[in-house]
Amino acid sequence: ELEADLRERVEGVPEVDESLREQYRAAKNAGRAGEAYEVWRDGFLTQVAAAWVLGGVFVRFLEDNALIDPPRLAGPGERGRRALDELELYFRHADRRTHSARDYLLHVFGEVRALPAAAELFDPRHNPLWAVGPTGDGATRLLRFWQRVDPDTGTLAHDFTDPDWNIRFLGDLYQDLSEEVRKKYA
Repeated sequence: ELEADLRERVEGVPEVDESLREQYRAAKNAGRAGEAYEVWRDGFLTQVAAAWVLGGVFVRFLEDNALIDPPRLAGPGERGRRALDELELYFRHADRRTHSARDYLLHVFGEVRALPAAAELFDPRHNPLWAVGPTGDGATRLLRFWQRVDPDTGTLAHDFTDPDWNIRFLGDLYQDLSEEVRKKYA
C-alpha cells in the first residue's frame, strides 16, 4: 500500500518525478541502472517504502524502550498518550499549520538522525526515505499503523518494549521483506 502511495505522489507531483528522473540518469550514467526508468523507479520506490517502514520500526523501538524522550509516534500506555500530545503540539506551531503527517514523520526522523547513535542510519546519503515521501494521506495511514490499538486487548498492536533491548526481531523483519528487495538492496 505504501509503494502505491509513493507511486501516486511521484506521478502526481512533477517536481518529485523530475527529481527521481535525475537520480535515474545519474545511476544510468554510473552504470548502476540498465532498465527503463519506470522499472527502475518502481524498484526504487519499493526500497523507499521499506526505508519508511524500517525507520518507523527503529523509532518505535527507541520510544517503547524509553531510549528517546518524548515519544513522537506511539507507545504503550502513558507514552502513547504523550506521543499523541507531541503530534498535536507539532501542528499547533504557527509555521506548521499547513504541514501534513509526511512533514511530521520527516521531522521525527530528523530529530532521531540528530542522535549520534542514529546519525548514520538516517543519513540521507545512505537512507532512501529522504528521496521521496508518501502523500500526506499515506503518511497519516503509516502513523495510524504505529498508533493502532488491538480492539480485543486494548493494548498497542505494535509494542517493541524489551527490557533486554534485544533487536533480533529486526533480522526477522528483514526476512519478511519481499524477496526482490532482499536480493537487490541487501
